[in-house]
Amino acid sequence: MPEDRLDEGARLFAVKMNLGSYKEAARIKSEYGLPNDMVRNAVMQAYAASMKKGDYSLAADLAKQYDLPEDLRIEAALRSFHRKIDSEFFRAAADYAKEFGLPEDLVRDAAIQAFNKSMSFGLVKNAAEIAEDFELPEEMKRDAAIKSFEQHMDAGLYRKALKIAQKYKLPDEMVQAAENKIT
Repeated sequence: MPEDRLDEGARLFAVKMNLGSYKEAARIKSEYGLPNDMVRNAVMQAYAASMKKGDYSLAADLAKQYDLPEDLRIEAALRSFHRKIDSEFFRAAADYAKEFGLPEDLVRDAAIQAFNKSMSFGLVKNAAEIAEDFELPEEMKRDAAIKSFEQHMDAGLYRKALKIAQKYKLPDEMVQAAENKIT
């Protein structure tokens, strides 16, 4: 009897996967307690269909969620990563590369591109966060901190400028300039 229930669950799971109802399929897998080996064929078909349609993020998600071979997950994740880079979504690409365990040099390159893009648009706070989140070189963190300090000083936000100067250990004259404006 329990085998009939598993077979029924696997059949329902395959139907939902074929329809592209992935959340519903996941619910069925959980509800019926289906092991990954019972659903692997249906997942592989969904993975292949997603790759063929160019929906690489979905294919990578399926590979990760259902423990497909690592090379399949990496292949889909790399394609999705490159698409994000080509669209200039550098921060999203860096986060994605980190999440899917792509090579560290890809994560770093995307993070550096995101940092540079943020700096070029004057989004120094975002650049500083990227530098922190992805452990970019201290020089990059410092450049963003100096720009942020200058922006806050120009805007009359002296306390915030002081906090930035202290947090990033900017030169004493910068700390002093902010303190002088506060008092």
